[in-house]
Amino acid sequence: ANVPVISDQLTPFMLEGGAVRGRVVRLGDAANVVLGRYDYPPKVAQLLGELLVTAALLSANLKQSGIFTLQIRGEGIVPLVVVDAVFGGALRGFADVSAEAAEKINAMKGVYSPRALVGEGAYLAITFDPGEDMQRYQGIVALEGDSIADALTNYFTHSEQLEVEVRIAVEHQINWGAGGMMVERMPDAQLVGTEAGDEAWRYARAMFATIQNDELIDPLLDASNFLYRLFHEEGVRVYPAHPLSVGCRCSRERIYNLLMSMSLADRADMVVNGKIDVHCQFCNKSQIFSPQDVGLAGKQ
Repeated sequence: ANVPVISDQLTPFMLEGGAVRGRVVRLGDAANVVLGRYDYPPKVAQLLGELLVTAALLSANLKQSGIFTLQIRGEGIVPLVVVDAVFGGALRGFADVSAEAAEKINAMKGVYSPRALVGEGAYLAITFDPGEDMQRYQGIVALEGDSIADALTNYFTHSEQLEVEVRIAVEHQINWGAGGMMVERMPDAQLVGTEAGDEAWRYARAMFATIQNDELIDPLLDASNFLYRLFHEEGVRVYPAHPLSVGCRCSRERIYNLLMSMSLADRADMVVNGKIDVHCQFCNKSQIFSPQDVGLAGKQ
């Protein structure tokens, strides 16, 4: 039997009246590719999947050359999980898990929680680099709550003073599927503190609370039907979906340019067994250069 596959896309929407906007993200192939690059323990794949959905949700705000990077760091058995999204919806991600850590995680009992994996002092850092020589921005928040959705809500509420609700689901059946939704109260001067604005936000939150995880990742329920079902009483405007994909920026040319920007001595130090092997953790591939390729004629 053919298994329906979730489309990789981001669907923006706005509730009638303009007081609340949001977006829905669905990841099928993209989740499978990124979560399948290493033999991650299921709990780690879930965490990476949640961060991938988060990056996709935030990518809606990117302009031409911008990059959103999300990192979770701590002192636990998974010290780093990192994902990024670029304009146009290309996503990539990686979790740092040693073989020894993977064994411990697979033996862990109990409910999955990001803090249990990332450990004490865990924090979520969101970096926005708009490109074009514009200033980089970074926000950091302690990894509180039981999920990435909790941490993200906490970040927006405290660091950005925005009222948001976030829900993320990641599941593995035959394949990985991931989905998420975010609603945000618009900080419009016309609506702030007004009865209509308050009522619209109450309604959005009440409807949001009814969402089931499986609705976020059901390949047979497309985003517009899902949104209509959720918000049809007050009306919802669904905008065209943007495609999402997997993309890495580690081209051979880029790595070559990086090597050539290093000193001759540093390049020579990288030669092991007659070659330079540069491994990209995001896509789990290597680029091999001979000493001659990088201007080290006759060096071994």
